[in-house]
Amino acid sequence: MLSIFSCKHNPQEDIKPDLNQNYTNDSVSFQTEILPLLVGNCAMTGCHDAISAAKGVVLNNYNNVINTAKVIAFNPNNSELYEVLLETDANKRMPRPPAPPLNQEQIALIAKWINQGARNTHINRCDTNIFNFGAVQTIINNSCIGCHGNSNPQGGINLSNYSNIKQQAQSGKLLGSINHITGISPMPKGGNKLDACKITTIQKWANAGYLNN
Repeated sequence: MLSIFSCKHNPQEDIKPDLNQNYTNDSVSFQTEILPLLVGNCAMTGCHDAISAAKGVVLNNYNNVINTAKVIAFNPNNSELYEVLLETDANKRMPRPPAPPLNQEQIALIAKWINQGARNTHINRCDTNIFNFGAVQTIINNSCIGCHGNSNPQGGINLSNYSNIKQQAQSGKLLGSINHITGISPMPKGGNKLDACKITTIQKWANAGYLNN
């Protein structure tokens, strides 16, 4: 989450989540909601990937998030991961400018996950029957906007609004990059592919005509 020099992610193998935990409809999923948010906005070269480890913080898997970002279960206000998101001082706020800050909904989701015990949950709520632009934009905001937002978009690719996302989708570059097609720069850069459900959601939105719905 510190200054962004480039957007190559270097994820390490994650600890396997406990699939036997008791989840409710209100449970936050670390693996499918929190981790993509951190990888897409923070775990980059020069920031909090395994190689750069700015200030000793690595945000590429559950074990590293808990230990290096000093997450205290049930106590977001004393968890460094959450505290830095609320900073009003630009020199202390994370992500550090020129990267855009997380929005209030994203910050609230992290707080909710910590309040629920900061568990290594894995809940797949993706529904490919919902493939409107709102669903696509949520995927982009959580997984890509750290590198491709309004401030210094990497490779000159800005995915912060409908028109730009549509342009990249119509060119074939968006789907090519998330599918890691040879000859197209993969996205997230150096990271794991988006899960199949998210890729299908974007593909179905494109097939339906790139609607702003």
